[in-house]
Amino acid sequence: METDLFQIESPNGILRGKSVSCGTDSPIVLMACGHNGFYHFGMFPTIQHYFAENGISSVAFNYSHCGISDDGDYFNDLDKYKTNCRRLEAEDLTFMAKEITSNSLFHKPEKLFLFGHSMGGFSAVFASQSIRKAGIELSGIILLNSLRTLDVRTPEIMEEWKAKGVYFRPNMRTKQDLPQGPEFLAETLASDTTCNMERVMEKLSIPCFVAHAVDDEAVPFEHGRTIFSWVYKNNPLNAFLPIPNTGHTLNTAHPMKRDSEELRFFCEQVVDWMKTVG
Repeated sequence: METDLFQIESPNGILRGKSVSCGTDSPIVLMACGHNGFYHFGMFPTIQHYFAENGISSVAFNYSHCGISDDGDYFNDLDKYKTNCRRLEAEDLTFMAKEITSNSLFHKPEKLFLFGHSMGGFSAVFASQSIRKAGIELSGIILLNSLRTLDVRTPEIMEEWKAKGVYFRPNMRTKQDLPQGPEFLAETLASDTTCNMERVMEKLSIPCFVAHAVDDEAVPFEHGRTIFSWVYKNNPLNAFLPIPNTGHTLNTAHPMKRDSEELRFFCEQVVDWMKTVG
């Protein structure tokens, strides 16, 4: 196992992250963090470590516009944060997929999987289209506690957002009011048209592993169940994993203080699934 921190200049800006390599014959999981997440958020390093223990390499990174301009966990660039949107995240994921398959910093993978947590699942699904259009084969996609739609704000919030162009959402961890900007608003308003996840999932033929916490307090369980209903007939390897007795981060926190049975259960199940994918 070899662990490296990296910094790469992309068309959208700097991408920082961590790669964990298990050698040239191993599959690689490209990990997409959720809204307000980052490559070393909470359970992400533990998931990378568990994958490595099972011979699976991984790459986790910060989006170019995540609002964190260093390797910290405080949002110190709110101008960039305000302009972040799912389009930029999908572009960053596509860029990283190209880097993984061509940059000597990474070994060319035997198999490449996309992994998305929370809103990162939404971005990963849309990135899967552009990655495949770039001629890169994906072996599968893993969605953990993913949103089924961007349209999850209350009518009152949406009216304020539309009126001002920016909605300030409190972050309980950092005690910041984080600006949700106009392109994110436009994407949310296009949830039934250009940003409709159902339309993409229904055509997705690669194997999909959909896992969702039964007691998810941030993205209700129905999101995961609905996502799987869109895709389950598309591939015999598709799987749905309800995770009981846990919430959005599988009974872990940031900073990570302890592993959890629920996180380990998820990791065990998804590793077993990846080994079945040819």
